[in-house]
Amino acid sequence: MLSDRYPPASLGGYEVAAAEVAEALRQRGHDVRVLVTDAPAAGSAAAGAAVPQPHVERTLRSRSGVPVSWSRLAEEARRQRDDRAALDRALDVGPDVVFLWNVGGVSHHALARLMNGPVPTVIYVFGDWPLRKFLAPQDLDPWTAIFAPRPEPAWRAAARAALRGAARLRGVATRAPALRFDHLEYGSRFMLEALERGGFRAGGSQRLVYYGLFGEYARAAAEPPPRAPDGRALLFVGRLWEAKGVHTLVEAFGILAARGEGAATLTIAGPEEHADYAAGLRRRAEALGVAGRVRWLGPVPRAALLGLYRSHDVLVFPSVYDEPFGIVQLEAMAAGCAVVGTGTGGSAEILEDGANALVFRAGDAAHLAEQLGRVLGDPALRERLREGGRRTVRARFLGERMVDAIEAHLVEIVRGARR
Repeated sequence: MLSDRYPPASLGGYEVAAAEVAEALRQRGHDVRVLVTDAPAAGSAAAGAAVPQPHVERTLRSRSGVPVSWSRLAEEARRQRDDRAALDRALDVGPDVVFLWNVGGVSHHALARLMNGPVPTVIYVFGDWPLRKFLAPQDLDPWTAIFAPRPEPAWRAAARAALRGAARLRGVATRAPALRFDHLEYGSRFMLEALERGGFRAGGSQRLVYYGLFGEYARAAAEPPPRAPDGRALLFVGRLWEAKGVHTLVEAFGILAARGEGAATLTIAGPEEHADYAAGLRRRAEALGVAGRVRWLGPVPRAALLGLYRSHDVLVFPSVYDEPFGIVQLEAMAAGCAVVGTGTGGSAEILEDGANALVFRAGDAAHLAEQLGRVLGDPALRERLREGGRRTVRARFLGERMVDAIEAHLVEIVRGARR
């Protein structure tokens, strides 16, 4: 398996899913080696960094945040040399298949070495990054853009050609070859159809494999739910940036307060990746007169999330962009929260309005306030949504089901390669 980040160095559900699948396949007797970049763990993700992971090698060089300039040619030569050594070690064990996850920080030349080689590859697609990255290789490895010929004065073209020659002597790749896509697995039908519309298809097989919950969340969905809180505790979990629609939630919370829903509280949990946006949310809460009833938790360790869900009544998922899927909604459902969400993108494949969630129009604070008023004011509705959510997880979104599908596909790929 290959990924940019991997727990404890994780940005979200994508990397967590990679680790859960790797461990499940290991428990089923498969020899799983994981190669990831040296991207550091940060913030709450650093918890548990000391846990031994002998099957994980963190020796690829991360490209995330690395500046690109001619003056850094020697540094880039070292990075690419390190990548080649890491790939040689990974391929020396003779893998049957290479399984790629989040590769946003992996260099294009490293991917080309794997994806264009003799070992079949499969990619688990959990976002639209193949359209943004793989169809424009220079975005994944911007070094190739430095060396690419372009209309320019003769002296600059000569300097660029000289630099290109110097780079080749140092072992730095100067072009981004087209990548071969053997097999694809999609985490939602929305992503499968979006990428097909963009002209992106595998040369071999592709499968729809929904994400599933593992461990304590799978157990929570199977057990009787804990006693519900008092019916007034709202929760948001996720990164604080505009696409997640937290501003819609703050506006709706203000509308509830103006209507007399004074007992409701709101907890906002997640990293503040965009400081200006987060500051604007706080200012708006002050202006609406609800700042005293909003808790800002910041990043929450994954180990503490289940308890956080269980201490709240309603999980609000207010995304205004097309979500690839929406793992947070499943976790909240398993924990016994009622869910109110927009159902954008792949999350529409989870939410059934009135059955396991209430759905509102993305960006429409008044509609969200209306739906929150319904679920807060009607205990029977809230309980029906809670049970509907847990039933949805049990029927469609358990980790065992996900691993069954992945294992069957990998076995099929390996058998086909051996014929």
